[in-house]
Amino acid sequence: MRRSHVAAALEWLLVGVTLTIFRNAIAQERPGPATTAVLCSTLEVKTAERLGVALVTFHQANQSHGPRLGELLRQNDGVSVEFETSDGRSQTATLFRLGRCFGRGLLVFPAGSARLMPRQQFGLRFPPRRTSG
Repeated sequence: MRRSHVAAALEWLLVGVTLTIFRNAIAQERPGPATTAVLCSTLEVKTAERLGVALVTFHQANQSHGPRLGELLRQNDGVSVEFETSDGRSQTATLFRLGRCFGRGLLVFPAGSARLMPRQQFGLRFPPRRTSG
């Protein structure tokens, strides 16, 4: 029984270290000049204070921009992006495409660095697309 407690403690330690590394990478990574922007709207906002991260699910604010946002999400899954809140503050986050939720994205950023509310609009800026050659 003691062995299972040790294994569980090691698993939690590994999760904590991984999240700390991830959080620090988000805070330090800054995108280059962003050229593509889409107006988005938050769906759900969760903050894990203990882990030090905020999670925001979102979609396009204007339904006609859905296909464009979907393509940008596919092209930029896992990259650093910037979002700007209605008060003009800019924040860096890591973007993830939610593959089973058509046209939905997930922003991950350090807790307390920005505040978004459900149904709040924000501008999402993507890094310039890299061309091969």
